[in-house]
Parts: sequence; structure tokens; C-alpha cells
Amino acid sequence: MKDKNQFFIKLFIIVTILGIITTGCSKDNLIVDENQEEEITLDVGGKDHDIIIRSENISNLVVNLYGIDNATSIIFNDVVAIGLEMADGSTLTDDIKEMVIDTVLENDTMIRQVLITDNKETFEQIEKVILALMNGKPYDEQVKEINRIIEKLKKE
Repeated sequence: MKDKNQFFIKLFIIVTILGIITTGCSKDNLIVDENQEEEITLDVGGKDHDIIIRSENISNLVVNLYGIDNATSIIFNDVVAIGLEMADGSTLTDDIKEMVIDTVLENDTMIRQVLITDNKETFEQIEKVILALMNGKPYDEQVKEINRIIEKLKKE
């Protein structure tokens, strides 16, 4: 978990620095509210940016729950697919699933369905989609893969 968090922190810092360098730095640019700051940290626009931010917020909420070491998620319409890495000695139980579902639904009112897995392969698939989006690939190019993930999780 620490390695992935460190990766995202480093990525955030690099993208922020590049954003500052490419947009220039004037006195007017120094005063930025939180929402504007988030917008310049990712080279992703509009809908894609919102999905990444919402997905990351969900992952951050879930990873803070007891027994979960790492979490990744991707949103499609009103469905979120969440991949979990459980802490040593913890297993994904119905109680943990219910805790995750409740946490997500309480914090993102646009989500209607939460699909959860601790399958390592599915976790990696979700991570690949998120990284592609963060690297500027259009969300529309990822829809087939996201649908595959969602259909797979619905069958579990």
C-alpha cells in the first residue's frame, strides 16, 4: 500500500510541477483555491477528470477501513467496481463488503451499485484503467475494459 501511495504522491508532485512550468507562474496564478489546484494536477479534462477524482476518493475512503491494505476503483455511470487487497490475516467477508458498500453509498450520492472483489487480477485490471486515464487516455477508450470488469464482478 505504501508503495502505491508513494507512487501516486510522486505522480501528483511531478504533474503539479509540470503544470506550473507549462502554464507559467505569475502573481495571479499563486492564489488558487482547492478545486482549481486539483484541476491543474491532472492532464485530463471534464468528465474524465471527474471520474478519476471520484474513483480516487472512493479508493481513499475504502482503504481507511479496518482490514483493508489497498483499494482501487473505477466508476461507470452509477456503478463502481472496487478491487481490494486485504490486510494480513483478514479476508473479504460479507461484513466487510457491507461496510465498504455503506461507506461508498454514504460518500458518493451518484453511486447506486457497488461491486467488490479481492481478486488480484481484477485489482490489476482496475489499476491499469485508472493509470491509462491518468496518462490522458480518453475514458471512452476504456469503456470496453471497464464493462468486462463489471460483468466479471457481477458473476462473482
